[in-house]
This record gives sequence, structure tokens and C-alpha cells, in this order.
Amino acid sequence: MQKHVLTGGPGIGKTTLIELLAARDFEIVPEAARMVIEEEKAKNSDVLPWKDLGLFQTRVAELQLELEEKNKGEIIFLDRSLIDGYGYCVLEKVPPPTIIEQLGRNRYDKIFLLDPLPNYENDHSRLEEKTKAEAIHQAINQAYLDFGYHPLKVPILPPAERVEFILKNI
Repeated sequence: MQKHVLTGGPGIGKTTLIELLAARDFEIVPEAARMVIEEEKAKNSDVLPWKDLGLFQTRVAELQLELEEKNKGEIIFLDRSLIDGYGYCVLEKVPPPTIIEQLGRNRYDKIFLLDPLPNYENDHSRLEEKTKAEAIHQAINQAYLDFGYHPLKVPILPPAERVEFILKNI
């Protein structure tokens, strides 16, 4: 099984590319953080990144592992991974969940770091301003480097061309 991660800061097109890959019958793992945000907001919970980042990242890591275990295909594309949570924690000076440090190394085959798009937009789960999104992007890149990965930068291209770039590089 090959696990390929699409990553980078908020609002750079990861989910769009994951959806395009799924439409081409690749197995995918959706973004766990977005799922946790939606679930916890509905419960009016404090397990949200803007309320308790440490608890939030622990829940995201647990869900990430659950989602990864469900896929058994030969090639799987992930919308973020365990390592992204580590980057968020380091940026915000919050101790990362130990599960990330225990299971994050040598877990993924290839890391695709998407270059940020010029037109950043917020949504109901993405509340960061553009400068914060850029800092997150850098922190995530550094987290992958810290875990021994060598992210491949994916240039700004139309979504279908970004998918082709990724497929040529797996």
C-alpha cells in the first residue's frame, strides 16, 4: 500500500485535488481536522482549534489513524496527515500529541506540498487570515522535514494539471 499526502496551509486546493483523485477511482482519506471541526461545532464543544488546540489535535490524530486504517487499496491519497497536526502544535507552542511522534515517521510514501494559491478565502471551518495561513504552510513544511520527509512542491496550476503533476510523481 502506498500512502501519498497532499498537504500545505489552509485554502491551497488540497480538498479539490482529493475530490478529483477520488473521481478517478483512487482511494482517499478526507481531512480529519475538518471532520472534527464540523462534529464538535455541532455539539458546541471545546474540542476546537481556537478553544483547545491540544485536545483538538489529539482528537484529529485519533480520527486520522481510524480513517487511514479503513483504506486497503494499493494507492491512497490523503488530505493532510498526522504530521500536519504536529506543525500546527509547534506553531502555536502547544505540546503535540505523543501519538504523532510515535507513529509519524516512515508512515507515508510521498508528500506533496501544494504551493499556496494567490486568492486565499475563509470559510466556515477555515478562520485564519492570509498571513496566518502562510505561517501554517511554513510550519507544516518544516514538520515534514523534521520527521524525515522530503516534500515535493506542487506548483500553482489548474486543478486537473495539478492532479497530473501528482500522478506523474508517485
